[in-house]
Amino acid sequence: MKKYMKQVIILAIFILLPLVFNFNRSFMTLLNMAGIYVVIAIGFNILLGYAGQISLGHAAFVGIGAYTTAILSTKCNLSFILIIPIVILISGILGFILGLPALRLQGNYLAIATLGFGVAFSHIFMEWESVTGGFSGIKGINPPNLFGYQFKTRLSMYYFILFFIVVSIIFAKNLIKTKTGRALMAIRDSEYAAMSLGIDVAKYKTIAFLISAIYAGVAGSLYAFLFRQVYPNTFDVGMSLNILAMIVIGGIASIEGSVVGALFITLIPEFLKNIKVQNASFILTGLLLILCVMYFPYGLVDIYRRFKVWLKKKAAVKDEGVKV
Repeated sequence: MKKYMKQVIILAIFILLPLVFNFNRSFMTLLNMAGIYVVIAIGFNILLGYAGQISLGHAAFVGIGAYTTAILSTKCNLSFILIIPIVILISGILGFILGLPALRLQGNYLAIATLGFGVAFSHIFMEWESVTGGFSGIKGINPPNLFGYQFKTRLSMYYFILFFIVVSIIFAKNLIKTKTGRALMAIRDSEYAAMSLGIDVAKYKTIAFLISAIYAGVAGSLYAFLFRQVYPNTFDVGMSLNILAMIVIGGIASIEGSVVGALFITLIPEFLKNIKVQNASFILTGLLLILCVMYFPYGLVDIYRRFKVWLKKKAAVKDEGVKV
């Protein structure tokens, strides 16, 4: 139990947070959006941070999850218990398909290919009116229902999303400790070295895209349940770049960094809204990206790690002085 004490305390803080501070509806919506981005960022970090594969079209998978949920909820009247597995299946298949170009493309070429995928689906959401509703989107999505209880309020949705965050973190933490996780990190460090060790590079690259797409699809489903309506202009290239910024600022190849980055990027506009500078949040995000790349290549979580190392060194020096 002691091993997981820190995680239990952090979880308890997040459970009690909205109850203690009694946030208004607007801030609760922002917290819920931050939670949805946490799920996306964790999945994206598996792809970029642990597998070393770039994607600039990740918002497409969020949109796919959101529209699948909207269609199944409004037209088929399915429960979220059935919708989520279908979203996982569809997102996983499309993630696998997107992963196929990664077998031949790398770096800038892969980034352009995934960007094209994102732009293509953005236009599909807008133009396929008979299915997606076009620019009008889809409204009237049913709230999640569990044993007769409907998650209608922002507070209830907060705990609904928190459950998926916990599951996402547990799955990701365990994944990177498995054979698959070690294979992904080997591919990230050197594809040729990984192949020389007998690792099936093609297989694990597509697995990385598949897993990351599932995370994004589930997050899209949560988005649809939260707002109970979806519009095509939400899932554009700007969202994909935001997701990338979360990973870089929070910490590449770090689950904690995914959480920190998602919370930071989502919540920072709220704290900067009183500053009378146009696009203050975008300016700060840009500056942080530059600073992180220059001084903290492992993101904001690296500041905490360095501080811990500094404290240990200081304690070691003090103990040594006492012994002398």
